Amino acid sequence: MDADLVVVGCGPVGLMAAIRAAQHGLSVAAVDRLTEVYPLPRAIGMDDEIQRLFATAGMLDGLHRCSTPMPGAEFQDRYGTRVVGYDLEPGSVGPHGHPPVVAFDQPSLERLMQAHARAVGVDLRLGVEVVGLSNTTVHTDAGTITGRWVLGADGASSFVRKHLDIALEDQGFDEPWVVTDTTLLDPDLPLPRNCIQHCDPARVVTFVPGHGTRRRWEFQLQPGETHDEMSTHERVAELLAPWGTAAELQIDRVAVYRFHATVAERFRVGDVFIAGDAAHQMPPFNGQGMCAGMRDADNLAWKLAAVAAGQADPTLLDSYDVERRPHARGQVEHAADAGRLINAIAHGGEAALEAGYGGGRSFPHLEAGCVTGAHRRVGYPFPQPIVDGMGYDRALGDGWAAVTTVEDRPDLPAGVRAVDADPAWFPGLVESGITVLVRPDRYVAAVTDDPTSAVRALAAAGMRFG
Repeated sequence: MDADLVVVGCGPVGLMAAIRAAQHGLSVAAVDRLTEVYPLPRAIGMDDEIQRLFATAGMLDGLHRCSTPMPGAEFQDRYGTRVVGYDLEPGSVGPHGHPPVVAFDQPSLERLMQAHARAVGVDLRLGVEVVGLSNTTVHTDAGTITGRWVLGADGASSFVRKHLDIALEDQGFDEPWVVTDTTLLDPDLPLPRNCIQHCDPARVVTFVPGHGTRRRWEFQLQPGETHDEMSTHERVAELLAPWGTAAELQIDRVAVYRFHATVAERFRVGDVFIAGDAAHQMPPFNGQGMCAGMRDADNLAWKLAAVAAGQADPTLLDSYDVERRPHARGQVEHAADAGRLINAIAHGGEAALEAGYGGGRSFPHLEAGCVTGAHRRVGYPFPQPIVDGMGYDRALGDGWAAVTTVEDRPDLPAGVRAVDADPAWFPGLVESGITVLVRPDRYVAAVTDDPTSAVRALAAAGMRFG
């Protein structure tokens, strides 16, 4: 066996899976057909939960160098009037201790992640084409690599998913759009600071202020407009004319996409898993495509490591699909509903405002799997307050933690770190006599006054706790 885990695909999701698996003690080989980072942006937004993951993985300083906090976002009608949206004060942080949303430069992010992957011991093999898969042996044009497990993080047209004959379930959204990334040449060009959904019946447009001088527009195609017609720089320059001229905006990238909503019918076949766009694809309106894949990566990495270390039964790996597929489906449905809201505002019709930015729609949570109990915070990420200028995660460590007000907890099993907490930091969660069991991926597994019973219930999902 060449590695505990073989990752196919070294985009951000595959790299995060490789990094986190290596940090949890697994040997990891990761392959990608490209020899260099793709030089233009694709993913552009990241929420505070994923920024927290970058901090946990030791890449926060690098992320800060290639990202910019977004000050707000909104849906506007044809007259430019806000229908739904939000604004943030400078320096705002979300419940994870980081800005609610940042725009980032994907090429810079991937270079950071590649360097970090090598630093933590990942065997990174670039310029290697995968041509076959036999159980957990990956066949490439440079030879074979055998792992205990394989993860396909190889994009929307995933070789691994197709090889496993996993179908994609259509969630009922399909629209053609042209996306253009530009460089701002005139710093005084009066463009919005917020991310804007212009819901104009003449042409629906999304504007995203990227990191640094990056600016993105997404234009919904009209009936009769073709891929070839709309993918030229000349046509896109015409579409950009209301915002800026060629002297003010440099067109870097033009791509015609079908924004669609799909979820794989399963995320695992035996010892082979899929993640990211290989497992789910969504319209970009909520900026959650890459973020959802990062959640896949972190969810799977600690579970593989627990099984490899004998701290969990192999049945724990069943919870990857049980947890991540419904969660991802919820995000895909929300993104599709945001697209329906755009069309409803532009063309009339009914759609829930809760699907828009700031609309208050609740985020999906883990409803089953390695979680137990009926407390309302079970299955959601554990919050991270900033205490003494530092994130609380420093106290949790990289494994299981029990956050409690009880100084001596003899009922905690080996391998679970007891962390004393001030209830004022966690209102409605950490209370006198209550223990909050927090998983390595920072999700709340249990909120209980009887940790022994909670640990017993989690054992049913495969955890042994050493």
